[in-house]
Amino acid sequence: MKTITRTLSIVLALTIIFTIFAIPANAENELDIRVNGRVVTFPDAQPYVNSDSRTMIPVRFVAEALGAEVNWDGKLQCAVAEKNGIRVEIPVGSRELRVIKDGTTEIVTMDTETVLKEYRTFVPIRFVAEALGAYVDYSGYYGKVGIYNDVLTADEIAMLRAFDYTQPEYAISYAEAKERFDADDLVFCYGTGRESFVEYANAREHLYGIGRRGKYYLADKPMNVDSAEDFYILVVEAARECVNYSSERVTVEFITDTSCIYQSDSMDDLTTAVRGIAKVRLSVVPTMLEGYETAKLVELGFTQLYADVDMYIPVDVHMNSLIGHKLDVHTIVPLGEATK
Repeated sequence: MKTITRTLSIVLALTIIFTIFAIPANAENELDIRVNGRVVTFPDAQPYVNSDSRTMIPVRFVAEALGAEVNWDGKLQCAVAEKNGIRVEIPVGSRELRVIKDGTTEIVTMDTETVLKEYRTFVPIRFVAEALGAYVDYSGYYGKVGIYNDVLTADEIAMLRAFDYTQPEYAISYAEAKERFDADDLVFCYGTGRESFVEYANAREHLYGIGRRGKYYLADKPMNVDSAEDFYILVVEAARECVNYSSERVTVEFITDTSCIYQSDSMDDLTTAVRGIAKVRLSVVPTMLEGYETAKLVELGFTQLYADVDMYIPVDVHMNSLIGHKLDVHTIVPLGEATK
């Protein structure tokens, strides 16, 4: 997996350059913060736009949703978020964060000052979340902030999002869709801002706007879904179950989470693209695999394998997600070359 990330180091460097800015305010949409697929609720003090036109967010609730412990240090007059050996000190009235890891302190300069308001420490959340190892994006069209540190690392998410979108089997183009479907169908599939799909965050957030609810089937078990957040977590779970495989000869693991789901720019019977990394390990030489095992590996894009060596390949798994139907694989599309 580390090899995959290294092979796209230039792309990642560019991604980092474009993601260090703070989240801009969006006057036309109510701002939602979603951490690992679930909306964060703020019980008292609410996000607001400061004089620098930056959206300020109470740090405690987001940091805790990321699994960090948050406390107030009265001596230093700062909030402190800690996770996995990383300590982030957030002084009030300062543009600087202190990030302490492995005994080394790094100063991170933000583009607006932290504020103590309504007994809460407000920050431009991107800087704190990234210091804790999370990936942060902003959907400008939908006005949504996405923060992820679930299964995929920040570098893996950036690598996966750098690939072009893929199309499910039987998908048709927008031009053809306009000839065959009415306006309501087109809006349901594309929303009113199809051109916004050029941004991955928008293509992802469009799915939540569809808000599918109802009865679905995971394997043969019926499941009632009451929210878009629950639905897409369920879709990702189903994608893992469909791709994962284990026998005495081969193990396949689909490494993914909700950070890399998206709506492809096509009319596709409402499949959901779940993007992730397929990890394969053989305990035998490839010629000893059963035919169906070889076929599964070829479908994932593996053309060369070795015994007792972990191999990785980024893939899109298009999941059938029609209401009342079984959640299963519609199409699998390899995104790049397999690496060790």
